[in-house]
Amino acid sequence: GMDVERMRWAVDVAARQIRRLNALEGMLLDVSRIQAGKLELHCAEVDLCAIARGVVAELGDELSRLGVALDVQAPRPVIGCWDGPRVEQVVTNLVTNAVKFGGGKPIELAVSADGQTALLSVTDHGIGIAPDTQAHIFERFHRGVSSRHYGGLGLGLYITRTIVEAHGGRVR
Repeated sequence: GMDVERMRWAVDVAARQIRRLNALEGMLLDVSRIQAGKLELHCAEVDLCAIARGVVAELGDELSRLGVALDVQAPRPVIGCWDGPRVEQVVTNLVTNAVKFGGGKPIELAVSADGQTALLSVTDHGIGIAPDTQAHIFERFHRGVSSRHYGGLGLGLYITRTIVEAHGGRVR
């Protein structure tokens, strides 16, 4: 006897909460692995551009719901030997962080190569990061702003940095 639109709304809310809980569980497991020195990489030849486009496609419904435009600049394949699911996790963490702090403004995601180095850039036009905070935002449980106004545990960028460094890269 429930209205169909109300049912769709309820299912959508439940699905979002399940995704959030699943992401939280994954983050906590990753932190445990990192702390135990057991973060494993399973590297293979993958295209960073394809990974970035896949993340954007996966987040498409959420971006549309929030009214956030995301422009992807990935003109040609950037092939490397990386752990694809872990690199996908990095891109997802960076994009969702940009959505969270971007204030609904457009986001740019760019993938390119400079010689033997792959470059991934995620840019938002939101609240920004105070200069004295920038050096710390990739630390475990560090937050650049109050959790009262912006949710989260301060783990996403820590996990991102750890994955990037495990691949021999750096994040800033």
